[in-house]
Amino acid sequence: MNYADIKFPDIQDGEGIRVALYVSGCHFHCKECHNKEAWDFNFGKKFTNETIEEILNLLKKPYVQGLSLLGGEPLEPANQEGLLPLLKRMKEELPQKDVWCWTGYNFDTDILSKMFVQNPTTKELLSKIDIIVDGQFEIENKLTDLAFRGSTNQRKIDVKKSLEKGKMVRLKFGDEDKYQSNKPKIMYFEEFKKSNKNLTNQNENNTISVNFNSMNQYHEDLVEPEQIIEKEVQETIAAKNID
Repeated sequence: MNYADIKFPDIQDGEGIRVALYVSGCHFHCKECHNKEAWDFNFGKKFTNETIEEILNLLKKPYVQGLSLLGGEPLEPANQEGLLPLLKRMKEELPQKDVWCWTGYNFDTDILSKMFVQNPTTKELLSKIDIIVDGQFEIENKLTDLAFRGSTNQRKIDVKKSLEKGKMVRLKFGDEDKYQSNKPKIMYFEEFKKSNKNLTNQNENNTISVNFNSMNQYHEDLVEPEQIIEKEVQETIAAKNID
């Protein structure tokens, strides 16, 4: 197995301060992937026993909460074989540290129903992973302020409870209350002189009207009429209850 990078300290990929390992090799090739160079299984450096020691030494720092596995695709069969020795050592020597894993595979149909049943390596690897964030990155569902994922289709899964129950146990990321739907809405802020609507009123189409008549009266001593420019601004926002 090759790896693209080791990031430390990492505070974006999971809770707390973490060590992030980016493995090489991925067949999903998600549109507008931010790590395309890691699609190549030969990209980066060889993952060796020295690499394992380097990661374990970083994990031993008392303020580090755990390890994050990203890519590339950590659950590609070849990468599973490469990661297993690392996770074995980690859980033996640092059982209090947690493991998060990001994968493009679907936890229900690809991992739990197939890989876990058919591949002994997957079964052993999953027993050492605490959280999986599953699903391919979807550019049409991208929001820049999502916690621990790139698009709203991706899910946070409690691996240990899922294996105990034999079905997916889904967790919240913690930012779901900020959103209203699976896709961002477009909000238009229209500034125009003809409107008599109050600023506190908002139309169903998310259009907010600014009353320039009242604004002009308030600012008549400060701003010349010709200085006021009518404009329209478009902004992508988020709202509540992601499924």
